[in-house]
Amino acid sequence: KYSPNVELYSIYHNWPFMKGEHNRVIIKEGDFVVTMVDKASGNYAITCKKLYLQFMEKELNTQSNDGKTYEIKDQLDPVSIKLNHEKFITGAHDSTLKPLSIELQKILRFLHGHFRRYCYSVTGHDKINRFFSIQNTFRVVQQLNTVQNRRSEIFCADFSSLFTNLPHNVVKEKLYYLIDLMFKNAGSEYIVVQGTNVRYDRNNSSTSGRSYHKNDLKGIIEFILRNSFAYYGGNLYQQQKGIPQGNNASPQIADLTLAVMEYQYIRNNIQSGHPLSFSLNRTFRYIDDLFHISDKKDEFVRITTDMYHHSLTLEQTNTDPKESAFLDMSIKVTITGAVQTSLYNKTDDYSFSVVRYPHYESNIPISMGLNTLHGEIIRIFRNCSLFEHFLERTRQLARYFLQIQYPKEILCSRLYSTLNKTPAISLKYATFHSFSNFLTKY
Repeated sequence: KYSPNVELYSIYHNWPFMKGEHNRVIIKEGDFVVTMVDKASGNYAITCKKLYLQFMEKELNTQSNDGKTYEIKDQLDPVSIKLNHEKFITGAHDSTLKPLSIELQKILRFLHGHFRRYCYSVTGHDKINRFFSIQNTFRVVQQLNTVQNRRSEIFCADFSSLFTNLPHNVVKEKLYYLIDLMFKNAGSEYIVVQGTNVRYDRNNSSTSGRSYHKNDLKGIIEFILRNSFAYYGGNLYQQQKGIPQGNNASPQIADLTLAVMEYQYIRNNIQSGHPLSFSLNRTFRYIDDLFHISDKKDEFVRITTDMYHHSLTLEQTNTDPKESAFLDMSIKVTITGAVQTSLYNKTDDYSFSVVRYPHYESNIPISMGLNTLHGEIIRIFRNCSLFEHFLERTRQLARYFLQIQYPKEILCSRLYSTLNKTPAISLKYATFHSFSNFLTKY
């Protein structure tokens, strides 16, 4: 049995695939599964089914000093099973838990924005950063542009056990604290959700939307943490600790749990005049990826053991204290003390090629591919501090689009359009003539 719907343009030669129409690759369903890659949405890989099953079995049965992340709650016949929706299979599109998860996701996003503004307001008085969480690298680039210190060193790490080992009671304690703090600051005990709009309702007088008391939110969080299930090999597993994996609200739960830990530690231990009071302004975290740069890096690393719960393991990801990759940026402290940034693409480190953009002859609209090209150029511009790095990455991008059969005329037109509509590019690199030469040579 073969599926003609999955197409690849770059594969290992020894994979058991068949060639279909137009030399597109058709995957034999029995040998491979489509899996998500990393935590980035929209990234998928064709994975060996045997390897995938071995990995799943290992993960579900791994036990730490505090016990297993998943425990078997029921044994079922894998042939005749029809899973009850009330078992709340995490990630299932028809799970009865999904509407509640989406609702919680909206509310936690709203509270995240309120908490950010609250922390920034306090920072305005004592200049101590209490909020590390970021949504993108924009604020990171802004801060790095102000660094001018030869002694600056980088610490970059990720929390390897956030989604598998953090006790549920710790998650609830931190999120309940946040809810109480934000509702008190807003002078309200109710919140209203209407479509994508979320707002506080001081008098519980709203006649439209869905209204929640702050204690209702605590109940929703407890319910979602307690009802996270996975089915594998005839066994029904219940997640006993860690952030529910595959839940819509999981990124927000993880992010805000860590944000409260950071806020509480800094509030209780860091005052004006503390050696780290200024250095914390150059600390950033994207969910479970942490970045810090200062001349007091070792002191910051030391306090992380007290700042975060003991069940969390921080694994350093950079080996050179002067260089690091953080999200989609490559960061380097130069000999002058300034910080140099460029675009980092994790797939560059892979030993195989990766399909990143839609082929010109695919059934995806051409405009979507060209819009992606435009967005990528803007991303390169924002991340590259030097013109030569911008030029190198843009040429690389243009060559890739030529390889997937985009006509040069269409490509040139879109590149010119992007450069003309984004004068900030020419202003940043103080050049335009080189762009014209580039477009005729790539």
